[in-house]
Amino acid sequence: MPRITITEPGKDSQVYQFDLKRTKLLVGRSSRNDIPISHRSVSKVHCLIERREAGYVMFNNGATNGIKHNGTRVSDVMLANGTELEIGDVLLAFSLMDEESDTLA
Repeated sequence: MPRITITEPGKDSQVYQFDLKRTKLLVGRSSRNDIPISHRSVSKVHCLIERREAGYVMFNNGATNGIKHNGTRVSDVMLANGTELEIGDVLLAFSLMDEESDTLA
C-alpha cells in the first residue's frame, strides 16, 4: 500500500497507509480529512492527493503555507517513491512498495 510518513515538529512520526483503489485523499488539519494533521501551520484542507494513470499527484488546495518540494513552493507535485515534501512546518515522505511502483509505471 502507498504510505505517507508525517513528522510534526516535536512529535514522533506517524505513518498513514491507503488503499490503491482510493482515487482521492484530503490532507489537512480537520479531523474529517482522510489524513488529518493537527499542526497549526497546516490548513483545514491543506492539499489533495489524487491517483492518476501515471501515479499520485499532490495539489495545493489554496493553503496559505502551501506545499514545498526540495525547498521550492509548488502548486502540485508528482509523488514518486521517496518524495519528501513540507506542508507548513510538517514533513511528509511518500513511499510505495516495489510491486506498487511496478503497477504504476
